[in-house]
Amino acid sequence: MSDLPVHGQPIILFAEECDRGTLREENQDSAIHIRIALGDLLIVADGIGESAGGATASRMAVEYFYAHLAALPQDYPADNALREAAARANASIVVAARAPGSPHPRMGSTVVAALLQQHGDITNAWIGHIGNSRAYLMRAGRLHCLTTDHSAVQTLLNHNLITPEEAKNHPDASVLTRCLGHQLDVEIEIEQLSLAVGDTLLLCSHGLWGFVPESEIQTAAASLSVEAAARNLLELALTTGGHNNIGIEVARLIAPPDPALRPQTEHHPAAKWVLTIFLLAIAGLCVLAWLTFVSN
Repeated sequence: MSDLPVHGQPIILFAEECDRGTLREENQDSAIHIRIALGDLLIVADGIGESAGGATASRMAVEYFYAHLAALPQDYPADNALREAAARANASIVVAARAPGSPHPRMGSTVVAALLQQHGDITNAWIGHIGNSRAYLMRAGRLHCLTTDHSAVQTLLNHNLITPEEAKNHPDASVLTRCLGHQLDVEIEIEQLSLAVGDTLLLCSHGLWGFVPESEIQTAAASLSVEAAARNLLELALTTGGHNNIGIEVARLIAPPDPALRPQTEHHPAAKWVLTIFLLAIAGLCVLAWLTFVSN
């Protein structure tokens, strides 16, 4: 938690990167940040499926999440909104995949979404995810994973059947237990947390966290600007070989400008009167010059 004083509503800065990597022929990841009535919406979706199926599914995931959430009023409950958006996106991908003659019958997508809402100096984040795209929080120089993967490897880890080291190179590393598009009903896992000035929120696909150690993600996320953080994270993923598509969304809270640092002329009543008198004097001289010209 930051100890920086806050005067008014914190400012949120955003940056994103989305790249196909160096080995894949196409980019099946989708990433978006957009402002809607409910707040600031960030989404990263990682497509699954042969040929262009993954790209289609991830794009549909983003489009249906956005379409549903953008149509809701400002006071709509955020958790319900995310559940409904996930259900609509899932149903749409299922229908498209199972349609007669569909070229992508096995397409699907992971998704991680964040809805940031500000009320005065309070900033709340609602995080929803399905699959193994992740959300991280960078706070006070430490990186914390906010999501738990819906994957076969995570299930083995939960039951202490493998170690974290064994999980990194497990043959079932790409097997998901939950995703959009592969079953009629899918549950989105939702977390809510309060953000403080200095916090950085990171959403990313497996193309980043699956190949870059969290210690290096932590260092890159601490970059001076959100643009540098997103760019450095992408470069890290590419440097490791760029084995997968890479989707990244970054949001950071900074303190608003301190009113005490504004120029004194904005606040000093005497300065306003001096300016007013000066302008009136100029106007009077102009009128006098015009009258003199007319009289001659």
